[in-house]
Amino acid sequence: MYKGALSRAQAVEIAGKAAVKAVEAENCDFTSRLMPAGFEDVIEFSASAPCTDADGTDCTLVAYYYQTAADVAEAEGLDHLDWEIRGYEIY
Repeated sequence: MYKGALSRAQAVEIAGKAAVKAVEAENCDFTSRLMPAGFEDVIEFSASAPCTDADGTDCTLVAYYYQTAADVAEAEGLDHLDWEIRGYEIY
C-alpha cells in the first residue's frame, strides 16, 4: 500500500506552489515503515516541509517516493536511483 494520495496539482491547491516546491527541493530519506503483504520488495522514502493550508492551518506537506529493494541494493549509491514522487500527503 502506497502513501501519497494527493497529486501534485492537489497539493498545490491545498498547500500552495511554494510549499510543493520546498518539499520537492528536500532530500528524501528512508521512512523505515514495514511494508504490508504484497509490498515487501518496496522501500518507502519521504521528504517533508512545513506549510500552511488553504484554511490558514499550519501543517506538514510530505512527498513519498518508492524504490524496489533490488534497485536500492544494486545501486552504487542512492543518488544513482531515479527519484520520482509518487504522491503527496498533508498532515
